[in-house]
Amino acid sequence: MKTGKFYSPEITLIQVCHKCRACVYKCPADAIVFGVGELIVDRKKCAAHIFSQEDNECLECAAECHTGALSLQLFELKEDGEVVKIED
Repeated sequence: MKTGKFYSPEITLIQVCHKCRACVYKCPADAIVFGVGELIVDRKKCAAHIFSQEDNECLECAAECHTGALSLQLFELKEDGEVVKIED
């Protein structure tokens, strides 16, 4: 498994999210689902997809968000399989 830093989605403006699920349908890794009132991202699936891309990048979910509620945040997939958010 490839490890390293990658960008993955988070809802950063929850009040403007309409729960339209456009991001869910657009995600090529099927890594995004809506739980009860929240967005759930399987970061390992997200990372696996991103690291399989030639440019190690995928922006499809954030680009599909019509309200701007979704943004990409920096995460790191560690060698032990743990995914941690990189804080500013």
